[in-house]
Amino acid sequence: MRGLTVTLSIFIVLSASVFSTTMADRTHQINYGDTLWDLSIRYYNTPFHWEDILQANESLEGVEFLRPGSELIIPDIYGTTVSMSGGSASVDIYTTSLASSRPLLSRLLLETTGMVTDNPPAPVCYIVGINVDEVDEYASEFAMPGDMVAIDIGQNQGVEIERVYKIYNIGEEVRHPETGEKLGKVIRVAGVCRVVSTSPTASVALIEHAYLPVIKGDFLVPYTSTAPVEVSSNGVVSGIDAWVIAFQDPDTERAYAFDIVFLDRGSEDGLQAGDIFNMYKYGQLFNSPSGGTVVTPNIPISSFIILSTTLENSAAMIFLSSSTDIIEIGDRIELAREQQ
Repeated sequence: MRGLTVTLSIFIVLSASVFSTTMADRTHQINYGDTLWDLSIRYYNTPFHWEDILQANESLEGVEFLRPGSELIIPDIYGTTVSMSGGSASVDIYTTSLASSRPLLSRLLLETTGMVTDNPPAPVCYIVGINVDEVDEYASEFAMPGDMVAIDIGQNQGVEIERVYKIYNIGEEVRHPETGEKLGKVIRVAGVCRVVSTSPTASVALIEHAYLPVIKGDFLVPYTSTAPVEVSSNGVVSGIDAWVIAFQDPDTERAYAFDIVFLDRGSEDGLQAGDIFNMYKYGQLFNSPSGGTVVTPNIPISSFIILSTTLENSAAMIFLSSSTDIIEIGDRIELAREQQ
């Protein structure tokens, strides 16, 4: 992943001509959930180059036509030319910019991470009714963006119109893949809702974002924005092993690039957002024709960035997968880089 824009070079050219240099355009394989906005953040550290990506891909009909598995051209973004006058000559200064290896993760991704814990966030209220704006015969058993839900607090508890809440769903119990120890339950972010109407004892909220089907019994906590996370570039002196214990997606048995997984290590183990773990294909022993034996080096095949931590567990995104190997619950990974 690439993000922070840095100045690569400055070219000074006499007269009115403009000199430019570019690197080869890159390509990006589209993954489920990708948007041009987030890809612009990833490669240029700003969302405002999404139109440049769109224009570089003539076959792309619009921002809503990103098809997972196909490739996008990520163009080199040119710099700007500034004319300066000095003496008898006009000088054009042309700057080019290039993306560095320091990514910026989207806020939406960070705010929907979830956790594994036996001490979930304290609910302020619960969803008691689904699709309350629908006629009963058309009402569904779950709510999606644009639907309305009833919650069990109102004006008597200080609820005001336009207040925003994050919706949590309590998932399955998780056990450690090696020891069998109970680690807690998966707490998933189902969505975000905004209060549109209140009474003394209840309120109605509009589902503005939903990442899972919202159901009765889901609980709400006040919405707070999440601080950005940057990838660490600091080497590790002593590594830490961790185990993959659960997935953010409740319907999957395997994880791929840009999926979120939960690990059995947390802040009490010294982990923090931005730390990097690797999964390795470990070295193999071979006999040499010379009569000796050799051991091949370990090869990193997947990389994970820590997004958030609890005391005992953490959530991580797979941001690099360089082989066909897939991630499964019970896989072991190793700390490769940590924040200072």
